[in-house]
Amino acid sequence: GLAIPGPMSVKKGMILNPPNLPTWVDVPIRQFFQKNLNIPVFIQNDGDAGALAHLEFSCSNNINHLIFLTMSTGVGGGIIVDGKLVQGKNNTVGEVGHFVLDPKGPKCMCGQHGCFEVYCGGKSIALYAQETIRSRGIKTAILEKAGGVADHIDMKSIVNAAKEGDLFAIEVWGRFIERFAQGLGILIMTLNPEIIFLGTIVMHAGSFLMEPLLKALPRFCWKEPLSHCDIKPSPFGFQLGDLGALAVAKHGIKNN
Repeated sequence: GLAIPGPMSVKKGMILNPPNLPTWVDVPIRQFFQKNLNIPVFIQNDGDAGALAHLEFSCSNNINHLIFLTMSTGVGGGIIVDGKLVQGKNNTVGEVGHFVLDPKGPKCMCGQHGCFEVYCGGKSIALYAQETIRSRGIKTAILEKAGGVADHIDMKSIVNAAKEGDLFAIEVWGRFIERFAQGLGILIMTLNPEIIFLGTIVMHAGSFLMEPLLKALPRFCWKEPLSHCDIKPSPFGFQLGDLGALAVAKHGIKNN
């Protein structure tokens, strides 16, 4: 089982052109592993793999409508409807990081402007903080948390500075929370899930993220679908990648 970045093609067994891996274009990854390991190989987008992992290893049998969001370098997702993984014509159903929240927003690595990932992907948030600190000459504890080097700023340094009350860090964190709630609200209104599992950033930030996120969500979706949706961090921690790949293999064997 391979859990790989999108966009990719399950049918062709190929990595196509993921924005965060710019040199990986049309890579026949399934063929490579089948040839060298001489065993059946199944592939899925890493967001879809994460959704399958939660369906297989975390949910009770009566959960049929589920969303998993990867919240690390970028933003991706996997969607389960009626107990089945939804992928669409070209396996792009889970590419939620690239629906547009603001067409006048910053340019995304995918080429669009104002994508969900631009506002909520860890890499984009870090770049925004770096560029804003430089352009405005801001004195902030974020730099201290990053060892005094702007290029070393990451989500961890932003979160730690915000927790200590640094005003610029709180500004960056608030911007992230607002856009996160907006994107999540769109998904809740569109898909009416029973449960949403949130990945990396949420697992590390815990209640510092969840409390303001849940407070902001009612501005972006109706009370009825929100009240029937359980939103929580993934329980898998650093095991998620391994469990996702395992779930892809299990899902592939079951359906083939």
